[in-house]
Amino acid sequence: MALQGGQVTLTGLDAGIYVVTPNGAFELIHAYDEGDYHLSDIVDYFELGEVLEEDGAPGLELDAREIKQLGRMAKEYASDHPPEFIAMCRNMVKAALDFAAEEDVICFYENFI
Repeated sequence: MALQGGQVTLTGLDAGIYVVTPNGAFELIHAYDEGDYHLSDIVDYFELGEVLEEDGAPGLELDAREIKQLGRMAKEYASDHPPEFIAMCRNMVKAALDFAAEEDVICFYENFI
C-alpha cells in the first residue's frame, strides 16, 4: 500500500474500503464481502462525493456535510440497496467520525480485487 507518484496502490492488502487517516496512512474500514457494489455507487445512487481521478485504486472524496448526508441516506434508503452497500456506507460514516474534524475532507479508496 502506497502513494507513488500520485497513484494509490493497495496491492497485497485485504479487499475492502480504505480511509486515508489524518497521518496519511490507509486503514481498512470495510471488508469486501463479494457483493455487487462499489465505492462509486455512492455518487450514482446518492449524488454525493467526488470521484478521485488518480491512477490506481478507485477513490471517493466526501466533505463533512456529505458524510452526514450519507449517514442519513444509508438509513433512509437501506431497503432500496444491497445490504453490503449499506454496510459499506455506514462503515465510511463511522470512520469519518473517528478520523476527521468538521472541516476536513475524507478520502476513501476501494480495493475489491
